[in-house]
Amino acid sequence: MLTFLRPAVALTALALTALPLAACVPTAAPDWLVAPANPAAAVRAPRYSAVTAGVARYDVVDPKDWRELNRAVTPRSGSGGMEGMDHSRMPGMTMPGLGGKRDTGGR
Repeated sequence: MLTFLRPAVALTALALTALPLAACVPTAAPDWLVAPANPAAAVRAPRYSAVTAGVARYDVVDPKDWRELNRAVTPRSGSGGMEGMDHSRMPGMTMPGLGGKRDTGGR
């Protein structure tokens, strides 16, 4: 009985709050919304355009060597980075235990 009573009370409360607000809704649509279209309005003539215009074609190709692909996308020397810098003045690059050699990071 209690499970039926809760939805009934909620629906009654909803009806009591929504019913007065329903009187505020306009019944007729505004004139600008139902006005007929202007037959004198200028319209651009339709023209043909291909459905496949601008579509790129991707054909199946043989697999390439991954080393070649990596070389193709890596930055070239002299295009930025740390080339041409004086690494001896950077902290941590010359290690006393290496005899003045650069620390390249490879261990």
